[in-house]
Amino acid sequence: MTTKPPQVQVLPAEVSRRIAAGEVIEKPASVIRELLDNSLDAGARTIDVSWDAGGTREMRVHDDGHGMSRDDLSLCWKPHATSKIRTIEDLEKTRTLGFRGEALSSIAAVSELTIESSGNRLHVREARMLSLEPAPPRPGTIVVVQDLFANLPARRRFLSRAQAEGTAIRSMVLEKALPVPHVRFTLTGSGGSQEVLPVQSAAQRVAGVYGNSVPAQVLTELEGSGEGFSCRILAAHPEIIRRDRRLIQIFVNGRRVREYRMVQAVEYAYQDVQHGGVFPVAAVLLEVDPEQVDFNIHPAKQEVRLRNGAEIHHRIVRTVRDYLRAYAVRAATWHSVDLPERPDHWLSAPPSSTRPPGTKDSSMYRDPNPVGATSSGSTGTRESPSFQYQRRATPEIRFMGTAFGTFNIVEYQDRLYIIDQHAAHERLRYNRLQEDRIPQPLLVPQEFEVTPDQDSRLQEHLQEYTRLGVILERLQDDLWQLKAIPAAYSQQIGSVIETVLELGGLEEQLDRTFLARIACTGAVKAGDYLDELSGLELARKVLELPEPRCPHGRPLWVELDRAELEKLIGRR
Repeated sequence: MTTKPPQVQVLPAEVSRRIAAGEVIEKPASVIRELLDNSLDAGARTIDVSWDAGGTREMRVHDDGHGMSRDDLSLCWKPHATSKIRTIEDLEKTRTLGFRGEALSSIAAVSELTIESSGNRLHVREARMLSLEPAPPRPGTIVVVQDLFANLPARRRFLSRAQAEGTAIRSMVLEKALPVPHVRFTLTGSGGSQEVLPVQSAAQRVAGVYGNSVPAQVLTELEGSGEGFSCRILAAHPEIIRRDRRLIQIFVNGRRVREYRMVQAVEYAYQDVQHGGVFPVAAVLLEVDPEQVDFNIHPAKQEVRLRNGAEIHHRIVRTVRDYLRAYAVRAATWHSVDLPERPDHWLSAPPSSTRPPGTKDSSMYRDPNPVGATSSGSTGTRESPSFQYQRRATPEIRFMGTAFGTFNIVEYQDRLYIIDQHAAHERLRYNRLQEDRIPQPLLVPQEFEVTPDQDSRLQEHLQEYTRLGVILERLQDDLWQLKAIPAAYSQQIGSVIETVLELGGLEEQLDRTFLARIACTGAVKAGDYLDELSGLELARKVLELPEPRCPHGRPLWVELDRAELEKLIGRR
């Protein structure tokens, strides 16, 4: 027996209103979000927010912005009532936080709503106006929301405990407050506890929102712009790190949005100064031409489409990276000094086949054998830590020795430098590997076995390896071969294959991970004691680097001047 399918019907107005309300108002914090948008759009400079019982019993927002007339109050609670737009063209050009005319209507459908403004008071319950009457004149607007979801008991049952909902309300207020440091906020939770965000600088506001772990003094305000957009970035010093991305926040035209590409841009900018597995702290405040942005893809406007997203991504990376490079130099307190004359650049020393007869390699790396002559027995073990070069040591830099088999002690002009020899050598190798991406054929290609997962990942990302100068070829399901690598890799064939197998395909920014891994495996290790000439050569090159950090973000050295050292030891 078959049953007749139900017929299509138009939902009753009451049902459709509640469904629409559910798309915008998910919990008490959603109400606060919408009311704060209205307050800010009204030009408020002071906003007081209070709540009771996690917002379910009552929420109140009082602002000093432009009020509403009696006629405005009579219409504002109805569906699609708005003062922000009139035509389709207005929708594409609006700069206001709210514009759809859904907020007050959605709130009124699931609560008891009272709005007082310009000497009038509106009272609405469950989408029905109960009264509109005179009230004592007060500046701005007061909105009170009571008994949220009283007419939707199922929705109310799924709310969290009052404390958790109150925490969510506080987080929402802080989110709205971050991009408007010129606005004063007062938060009063259940029990009367009060928190104030005064009018303050952008860095102070971000610090106030992010918490005690991010004081204002570790934030630097950066600016960038491009066609149709500008950005302010509050970037934390690279020493300030987290284990998650929660403090990389993106705002577009005053709204916080879920925009992973821009979060990725911040991470990418920090990747040369932070260890793997940690994340930076930054707030990115974008102002984008309304015609270049579409917020109308999410009921709560938390997602966005950016037509010029690639250009914005590039500008964020460049702006933050330029700052971090300058910061790294300042942090190491290595000022412009007259170092001994710089020899031929270490990182691009020519192979023996092109070096003039009778000269020796002045690099930290032994002259690599021509790649074509590498035998199939190469193991990829790292070279000896000793460095061979011809130049005599100059008196300006003094190598004092190695402490704990790890730290090189160097004296230069009343300053003492303690250099991490592994991190320093790793950075120099990494720079050299970045410069050399020209594949050189191996005399005997190196075959290696793969698992099914490795096989599929290598096939998917073969072109990324090719761009690195690593030429791979698939022989059969479980067998690949390494056919060519850059000359800079020539002593590390085994490490290249091990890294390829471990990483599989090049995921997000994994080309850097690949190069950093190869640089690390061939670098001087802790316990490798350097002779005086090798220590001087390492110090000379490292102290000339524009970015004194290893590829994983660790500093290459610390320093003390003579006065600081005498103070520490009690001589002054």
